Amino acid sequence: MTAPVLNAKPPRPALLSASLVEALITHDLSAPVAVVDLELCLVYTNAAYARWFQRTPGEMAGQSLLTLYGPDHMAPLQAHLDRVLQGEVVHYQRQVPDALGVPSWHNISLSPWHDEEGNVIGIVNVALRVHELKVTADALRVANQRLASHMENSPLGVLEMDADLTLLHCSSRASQWFGWSLDQVRGRALPELLKQSQAQGPLDAALKRLRSGQELQNRAELTLVQHDGATLHTVWFNSAMTQPQGQVASIMSQVENVTERVMAARQLWPQAPQSPPDSIASLLDRSDFLAKICATLQLTPAEARVAVLLTEGHPLKRIAQMTDLSIHTVRSQVKSALAKQNLHRQVDLVRRVMSVR
Repeated sequence: MTAPVLNAKPPRPALLSASLVEALITHDLSAPVAVVDLELCLVYTNAAYARWFQRTPGEMAGQSLLTLYGPDHMAPLQAHLDRVLQGEVVHYQRQVPDALGVPSWHNISLSPWHDEEGNVIGIVNVALRVHELKVTADALRVANQRLASHMENSPLGVLEMDADLTLLHCSSRASQWFGWSLDQVRGRALPELLKQSQAQGPLDAALKRLRSGQELQNRAELTLVQHDGATLHTVWFNSAMTQPQGQVASIMSQVENVTERVMAARQLWPQAPQSPPDSIASLLDRSDFLAKICATLQLTPAEARVAVLLTEGHPLKRIAQMTDLSIHTVRSQVKSALAKQNLHRQVDLVRRVMSVR
C-alpha cells in the first residue's frame, strides 16, 4: 500500500478560458460593466449594469446612453465621455439610482476601447459602489471643518503638535500672539520656536510628562516677550492623544492670553506679598477672590483689598505700606467695610471674608 504524501501542494487550477471569463464578468461580477461604441450605443453590458434598468444584458444591447439616461443626466457626463474618446482614462464619482430609484455613490472608471491599430472605437465603463465610504468621508470632512471653525473662532490660541513636539498647525489667534506665520513655522519644534523665553521650564516639564505617558492632560504657565517688546502672560492647557498601544500620537495645547488680567491684578496688588515668580495663577486667584468678595459682600475694590490683607494677618500699618495708602485711609476703608456688614470688630470682618471662600 502506497503511503500518503505529506504536505503535497494542491493542484494548480487551469487557466480560465475566454468564455469562462466572459461568463464570470457577465453573470457573477457585482460591479456594473458596460461598453459603448463611438455613437454611445451599448455593445456589451453585464448583469449588474442591466439590473440598474431592470433588464437583461441581451435587452440592453444597442441601447443609446442618451435614451437610457435622458438629456438632463447626460449633459454633466458628456465632458467625461469626450475626454475618454480623446484617449484619456477618466475617474469620477456620481450617484446612481438602483432599480427602486434609491441613489448610491459609485466610483466610475471610463477607459478608451482601442482596436488593433490603437484607434479609440468606444468606451469601457466600470462602476464600483462606494456609498458607505463616501458618506463616512463626507461626514468626517464636515466634522473636521466644524472643528477647524471652532478652533479659529476660539478665544484660545490652539497649537497642534506630533509626539516630537513638531508643530503641525496653529490657529490664527496663536499666530497673532506669538508673531508666527504658519507657513514659516510648520514642521519646526515648539521648544525651538519658544527659545526666546527665559522662563519656559514649567511648560517644558508639562510637555515632557505628556510625552512620557505620565499624564494625559496638564496645565502650565509661560511668560513671553513679543517682537515689539511687550510682555505676554499665557496659561497653557495641554492634552495628549494616544494610540491603542499607548504611544503618544499627538499633543494639543490651548493657550489662554491672561496678560490683561495679570496687569490688572498687579495694579490691585502693587506691593502685596509676591506669589512664586512662576505662578500667574496665584495672582489671578487672588484677584478673582477679590472680585467675589466685592460681589458677595457689596464692598468696593479698595475695601475688599484691605479686607483680604486682614485675612492674611497683616496689621493696618503694614497694609497701608503695601497699598501705598495713608493709615487714615486704611482705617476708613476698614470702618466702611464693617458698617456694610453690620459688624464692629476686625476679627468678625475677617471671619465674614473667609466665609466667602
